[in-house]
Amino acid sequence: MVAAGLERAVVTGGTGFIGQHVVRALRDRGDSVRVLLRPGTGRASPKARVLEGLGAELSEVELTDTAAVARSLEGATGLFHLAGRLLRPGVPEEEYSRVHVEATRSVLGACAGVATLRTIVHCSTTGVLGPTGTQPACEDAPPRPSNAYERTKAEGERVALELADRHRLALNVARPALVYGPGDRHLVAWFRAIRSGLYRVVGTGESLLHPIYVDDLVEGLLRCAGAPARRVYHLVGERPVPIREIAEAIARTLGRPLRRGRIPKSLALAVAATLEALPGLRPDRLPLTRSRVAFMTESRAYCGCRARRELGFEPKVDLGAGLLRTVEWYRSEGLL
Repeated sequence: MVAAGLERAVVTGGTGFIGQHVVRALRDRGDSVRVLLRPGTGRASPKARVLEGLGAELSEVELTDTAAVARSLEGATGLFHLAGRLLRPGVPEEEYSRVHVEATRSVLGACAGVATLRTIVHCSTTGVLGPTGTQPACEDAPPRPSNAYERTKAEGERVALELADRHRLALNVARPALVYGPGDRHLVAWFRAIRSGLYRVVGTGESLLHPIYVDDLVEGLLRCAGAPARRVYHLVGERPVPIREIAEAIARTLGRPLRRGRIPKSLALAVAATLEALPGLRPDRLPLTRSRVAFMTESRAYCGCRARRELGFEPKVDLGAGLLRTVEWYRSEGLL
């Protein structure tokens, strides 16, 4: 059910990890693509040059400026709203809200006046459901966000669906799980810690994560663009995977043994809290934070049955192959 060529697609968040892959996929199938850049990003930036090299048109637009967004959407037949901000220590919740909520309200408001738009894909996150426990959660489970990123993503998703219903927009919400692959820099610190032998499993190691390789995710996003409107889809890998198993697979790919032993969760939280309380240290420079302890010890598992049933979406890249491609890219970029 991949949507037929959209002809004229607009992408927000096109300089991001997922966005660059979406732009490439759209260009590969012959669609023209306009990427809305944050003002001040600059066409000479490395990421912008990559997009221009793919043949994308670049336009600097403040996403909270509804009129400017509407002008940028003129003639567009499809929109991928991927703009977002990853969770990082020390970032005020207002910053996430500006990107995930205010910009979404503005962009969807602009869409209401664009008669040519046939489809809109709003990229949310499975994180809106918060920690799930070991039982995979479906799309209709109640939101239980646990941090600023997840709370604002949940609110942005609610706003998107509300405006889509009000203005009868052909919008679907995609909820990716843990996305990895070439181009990702968010997980590289984990790979480095395993390579150096510093990493230890925190807690039991049985908490579940639900990885999906970026190429599979892009396929799912394109399928969302071809689906009936106002549905929510989990885009996840074949199965939830215990974090110890993921760490062992990364270690094998790196050619390193995973160090034995584990750190009790209570000790990890105490160390993280102490580090966060130290004056003069930037939160994003800390080796351990409470949010990272949560990532390593809380299960987040999701049911992908709806996407399989309604979109025909089947992830194709298994964890071993995906990690190999990821490590090869990290090495080619000098990140490992």
